Amino acid sequence: MILQRLYELADRENFLDDLAFEELPVPYIVHLSEDGKYLNVQERRGVIELPTKKGGAPRIRPDRGKEMLVPRAHGNTANKGFARYFADTLARVLPLNDDPKSAASRETFWRQIGEAANETKDPALVAVRSFGRCLVEYDSLAAQVRAEVEQLKPGTGDRCTFAWFPDEGATIIERDSVRCFYRALFGRVAEERQRDFVEGFCQITGERAPLPRTHTTSISGVPGGLPQGVSVVSFDKAAFESYGLDKAVNSGIGFRAAAGYTRALSALVANKVPGVPKSSLRLGSVLFLFWARTKKDVNDIMHLLDGDEQEVANILSAAHGGRLPEAGADADFYCLTLSGNKARAIIRDYLEEPVPCAKESLRQWFTDLEIIDVYENRLRANFPLWMLAGATTRSGDELPPDLPTSLLASALDKNRPLPDHVLAACLRRIRAESGAGQFSPARMALIRLILNHSHSLGETPMTPTLDDSHADAGYVCGRLFACLAYIQAFERDSKKHGYGQDAPLVSAYFGAASASPRSVFGALLRQTQFRLKKLQDEHYGFVTNRNKEIENLAVRLGDTGAFRGEFPATLTLPQQGRFALGFYHQRAAYRSAADKRNSSNESV
Repeated sequence: MILQRLYELADRENFLDDLAFEELPVPYIVHLSEDGKYLNVQERRGVIELPTKKGGAPRIRPDRGKEMLVPRAHGNTANKGFARYFADTLARVLPLNDDPKSAASRETFWRQIGEAANETKDPALVAVRSFGRCLVEYDSLAAQVRAEVEQLKPGTGDRCTFAWFPDEGATIIERDSVRCFYRALFGRVAEERQRDFVEGFCQITGERAPLPRTHTTSISGVPGGLPQGVSVVSFDKAAFESYGLDKAVNSGIGFRAAAGYTRALSALVANKVPGVPKSSLRLGSVLFLFWARTKKDVNDIMHLLDGDEQEVANILSAAHGGRLPEAGADADFYCLTLSGNKARAIIRDYLEEPVPCAKESLRQWFTDLEIIDVYENRLRANFPLWMLAGATTRSGDELPPDLPTSLLASALDKNRPLPDHVLAACLRRIRAESGAGQFSPARMALIRLILNHSHSLGETPMTPTLDDSHADAGYVCGRLFACLAYIQAFERDSKKHGYGQDAPLVSAYFGAASASPRSVFGALLRQTQFRLKKLQDEHYGFVTNRNKEIENLAVRLGDTGAFRGEFPATLTLPQQGRFALGFYHQRAAYRSAADKRNSSNESV
């Protein structure tokens, strides 16, 4: 199913029209005169802007080089002495080192240049051939080229090709005669490969066709995989074979279908699907790939997953107003989750559903993520996946592969709630951390989303802001704990308006209070009464309001002031999540009230 959908994408986008060439970065161009004399080596790179997570000026770094259509490998690139036609790595083309493997590949490269020049009589190839002969004959020329290349500090895998002076900067692989030559050669190689292969039923195309023993194209850019790429379909042990079929013949995939799904995967990973600026999203050690059955733009979905504030605002506005964007029911949306294990790709998850269903799930996702930002005093929901994933781990920790997979699956399919261990991880980080990041809006938004996705019938859903009518014991206990922290912080420094974040009892008692309230709240209330008595004379209004607040919260727990052990002995995991939200909501309410008082004082 997955490979068939990928083949459909390749067929739709015409990825199979020219099998002899593929688009790869070529950062270095060797310029030659009309008669093949060496001129210089030119670097052709663009720049990539890397946005910073804190909203600062973007960082600039060079890209991998200008993308060009280069001849596809006509053999196994791992074989000793192999070289591509007309464009390959610097070490396989120029005498940069004395490594025997590189020397063998250079010999192959220049032999292929000579064969192409003899057959085509192309003047540019003749000039390149002449340059290659001079490299061998004149040590001074080889030393000059080596020195100039070393000054450019290239990477080990950087490629180069040639530009002939009369072509005014165009490379030899852009010449029609060179491309025609290689298409014919690649076609002959493909026919030779298929001649000795088993013919069978291709499960992707539904036709009888030769079946390859190996799917030679590897997928580069998959996290956890080898730099040269990973294979989705591979057989390297006899135990994986059956009915006497050899290696990948067991998969029942023909040559054209294998080329189709691998090309589609490569295009998705490299964000090269026409009309779709971004088709991949990396999060931790996994890679998410997105596409649709029809020629449909799914860029808005990608913007949402990236947490684009305006896109999120639009979708929340549509959800609140009951306006749903129109989309065809047959416009299927696909999401493939990959990671790598050395030479192999691991398919971690796959989602296939109509585009309207995916967008409806995202609407629900961001609706449930919406929460008051205690620092900015506004509602927000534009939390990208990387920020939500980071809310469950310590800064710098590697994300477990199943976490990003679970987050994305839940975002795109509202019938797949997040597992309990994600909520447990959020609560664990709250208890382990301190400071401003302890109750980050992203972490609290994720807790609210988990509780709303998994709440049972009859339970009151969690709201983005303080819900004074919510009677859940965990939520009420969290609000009460925020009140006690507020009083302690106010006592320590009334100028801070008692936001609670600096109160020592938060770091000392939050874990115990949120798991077993009965064990700590009695002592905390007694301490609070002493604090309120100390504040009585100078802050009578503050003390009166806090006493009323404590009494009102006590009523919700079944008593009117003398608690008499009415606190729950333990809280379940969902109740612990509500405790954290109750604390966060109450603290946000205190901050909002303080901001309003400050604004009123300034206006007077």
